[in-house]
Amino acid sequence: MEASEFGTVRDLAIAVNLAERHVSRQLRLAYLAPEVLKRLVFGREVTAVTLMQLTESAALPWVEQAGVVFGTTK
Repeated sequence: MEASEFGTVRDLAIAVNLAERHVSRQLRLAYLAPEVLKRLVFGREVTAVTLMQLTESAALPWVEQAGVVFGTTK
């Protein structure tokens, strides 16, 4: 989207053959705090978090996201 290849989420969804709603949710993950992404990818902690919870957390300020996603503030 930032590279201006697609004008809308719908255009992107059509290009990748996915539902617009699904693509929209996935794009929200780009707004997760770097610390949250790092802990999810490289951490060894067990996290029972759903994709929906992650996308909802992306709307929060970065300083609050880890507490919501991992149940603690680290």
